[in-house]
Amino acid sequence: MGAGHDGAANELRRRLVRRGHEVEVIDFLDTVAFHFGAVLRWSYEFQLRTCPWAYDLTYRLSRPLRGPAVLLDSWLSRRRLRRAIRATRPDAIVSVYPFASLVLGRMRRNKQLRVPVATYLTDFAVHPLWVHRGIDRHLAVSPASAHMASRRGGRGVSSRGPLVGDRFRAVGADRATVRAGLGLEPSDRAVLVVAGSLGVGEVVSTVDAITRTDEFHPIVVCGNNETLVRTLERRAVGTILGWTDAMPELMVAADALVENAGGLTSMEAFSCGLPVISYQPIAGHGRGNAQMMEDAGVSHYARDEADLHAALRALTTTGPERDRLVAGGRSLFTGDPAADVDDLATSHRDATRGGTVAPLRVATGRRAALAIAATVAVLLLGPTFGAQSLAAMGVGVAHPPPNSKAAYLGVRLTDADLHHPRLLHQIQSLGASVVVDAGVASHNRHEISLLARSGVQIVNGGWGHGSLMRWQRAHNDIVRASSTITHDTGVRLDAFAPGRPLDAFDLYYAHKHGEKLVRANENFDAEHVPTDLGPGKVYLLDGRDESPTEMAHALVVLRDRLRAAKVPAEGLGALR
Repeated sequence: MGAGHDGAANELRRRLVRRGHEVEVIDFLDTVAFHFGAVLRWSYEFQLRTCPWAYDLTYRLSRPLRGPAVLLDSWLSRRRLRRAIRATRPDAIVSVYPFASLVLGRMRRNKQLRVPVATYLTDFAVHPLWVHRGIDRHLAVSPASAHMASRRGGRGVSSRGPLVGDRFRAVGADRATVRAGLGLEPSDRAVLVVAGSLGVGEVVSTVDAITRTDEFHPIVVCGNNETLVRTLERRAVGTILGWTDAMPELMVAADALVENAGGLTSMEAFSCGLPVISYQPIAGHGRGNAQMMEDAGVSHYARDEADLHAALRALTTTGPERDRLVAGGRSLFTGDPAADVDDLATSHRDATRGGTVAPLRVATGRRAALAIAATVAVLLLGPTFGAQSLAAMGVGVAHPPPNSKAAYLGVRLTDADLHHPRLLHQIQSLGASVVVDAGVASHNRHEISLLARSGVQIVNGGWGHGSLMRWQRAHNDIVRASSTITHDTGVRLDAFAPGRPLDAFDLYYAHKHGEKLVRANENFDAEHVPTDLGPGKVYLLDGRDESPTEMAHALVVLRDRLRAAKVPAEGLGALR
């Protein structure tokens, strides 16, 4: 669930192997039954990208939902997790993920697990679900994090510092060489902008804020978010990168780091001596991390654009504020979490030497399946799929510009319509967009290409037929249809106008695929052209059950009514 957890696990493995241990890393979500691990990953990404309020609500409600969360996770993972423990027969277990800590802590507390367990808290702000009384040791990245874990009931709490690899502590790259390779001038003040492996949050507005004064050159790492890469490249500002393994070199080249989550990249910057600024942090743990890191004196939390500019001016040049933050970040590296794990493993091995103690005791008792189903609904599905009602109300869809005086038109065409010159001419004259599904586009590649070259915007109308599974339907309508239309016609699409009600899955896939989601104020056929046409509204004429002649006549009526209302027409591409 994010590269930060993977990075901590892999670095801990490297250190323990160096100490002579055999280490196996297991992804906890792979142990969760019924593919629920994939659902958790999807839910996390969906909430952060399209409805951060839902993630923030889940984060805030995590303490009262602690009991149900422990029950749900334990029930879903009990078989595969126990199978993995029996197969490896470990001397100690370490969790770097909250849900895994809940399950392992419950197993220890109920005496089902005879192997000591440590949890490594990767963030400054300790997630309410990350501490469990059954865990033997809680290892934190800072004294403030350790104090928070203790207040939440953690046992064996200590501050051991961030788990950052050696390549961030002694970077061998030459700063001038790296900067030259990035196209930076010696006088440029370079600002490294990161948003985690998913590239989520208000990254575009952050880059806009940084470049507003023309004082700073942003180097933006977009992670796996290809849509974000394309969006920023169109702005032609700074240096835009996707996923990269060259973070140590980028940190050497940069003068400051701007981040929005407070995760592993922030810890790496502390190790490199790069000052860190938190700006527009993501919901939940992002905001908590930003506040706690500032309180600990290791970063600056910029609350607005003016504050961001002031911080960048102070931290991209040598001065007392920069020196203070750099010293604070480096002071975190006071211990080694691997030493605690080594101690746990050695103590357990010494205590059981000569014996054949099994790592697990047979568990007794199961909870009712009804309680599990209720927990799923409350803990995950409720806040996630509640977004469907918001989509229906227009949240997350494209809108006309403020104070718009135009009406926005789309015309959904069939195979026959695309071979009717008069109809196509009327569409061009009106400035309307053409909406086609993947099947129609594939059968009329030449006609679609000609329309696009003549200036008509082509809009994705979906796959052409539905699916019983809503997420599969949304995937087909947006990702699959858009890719097919582009492949067959050579026309790149940036909008999706479905001929059905929207739901949360449409929001997710449209956002991820980089398409504007268009919701019409009125969908109508050729016989029911609206009489009350107004500015700032979206109209979609659906020709799937009409003849080309009827569609051509409807467009004449529409044109005349728009002129009478003194409302100009524009295509769907003008929506934002």
